[in-house]
Amino acid sequence: MVLRLQGSYASDLIFILNYGVTPASVHDIKVVYELLEGCKQSVILGDLGYLSSELKKDLEQQGYHLWTPFRKNMTGAEEHNNWKVMVMRRTIETRFSELCRLFDIEQTLARGLAGLQLRIEQIILAYNLRYFEMN
Repeated sequence: MVLRLQGSYASDLIFILNYGVTPASVHDIKVVYELLEGCKQSVILGDLGYLSSELKKDLEQQGYHLWTPFRKNMTGAEEHNNWKVMVMRRTIETRFSELCRLFDIEQTLARGLAGLQLRIEQIILAYNLRYFEMN
């Protein structure tokens, strides 16, 4: 099983807005539409799993701008991989590693799908509430 998260980025705060759990054999691109359901942000930052010109064009028709980093060996990667956007990507990756470290989200020990869903939702709730405590 693979956990995919969608969040909203504002300054140094990241809130998790949506999530999806799929078998590891399902490609990231197959669940992007489900993750974007009800999403009000127009700029979407994705990792290399979402690198697809066809997906980018399709999302642009729906009013979204998908930004994914280029692989280092791709033409124009140095210009495309803007350091400011890469800093935002690093922040997102850091938040995901916090979920792994603080809440052990990768090994929930859930026995069934309902238990797994409940545990993930508890973790996301606790994670999002941390930012309300700080303000």
